[in-house]
Amino acid sequence: MSEETEQEEPKKSRKKINWTTDKIMSTSALFISVISLIALLYQSYLAREENRLTQMQQSASVLPHLNQWYSEYGNNFKFVIGNKGVGPAFIDNVEILLDATHSFNNTDDLFDYIFKNTKGLDTIHYSKNTLIKGFVLPANEQINVLEINNAKNLNLVKDLLSKKNILYKITYKDVYGTKWLLSNEDYNNNSSTIPILLDN
Repeated sequence: MSEETEQEEPKKSRKKINWTTDKIMSTSALFISVISLIALLYQSYLAREENRLTQMQQSASVLPHLNQWYSEYGNNFKFVIGNKGVGPAFIDNVEILLDATHSFNNTDDLFDYIFKNTKGLDTIHYSKNTLIKGFVLPANEQINVLEINNAKNLNLVKDLLSKKNILYKITYKDVYGTKWLLSNEDYNNNSSTIPILLDN
């Protein structure tokens, strides 16, 4: 009896799959479906990457790049904000802190306050343009936020302004709404000439 049982068990384990036409067709269909799904997922990934690269190219083609500098030529002195990028800069916010005590949201109020409340500057003529939220600075354009055209007073103005601690943060956007920050504060050892990309 035990010998018959031992002989029957190996026969069960060697049971052969009966491959009928229906089984072959259904297995082939399942295999093709899995391959198609993998191909579809890969195509979706490639399409997303292509879309991301296209968006990056579009953003780069309209990228504003704000910068700040001083200009001095002959009897003329200017405090300049310029857009050296290839797209317009939409000013989103202006924050200016003077001597850690007075805050302003535009350049007009800042320079009016400085010239009216600084002995030696209160009689000097100056011209100004305002940089304020909502202002649009086109590509390759600049705004002279302060200009002095008087050789006699030029050194006095530069000397008195250099003693003022003016910290500024200018937040601006490109046409796609990406935000950037130009500031003369120290952000991770970045130069004030390098705008910082902000998280939207």
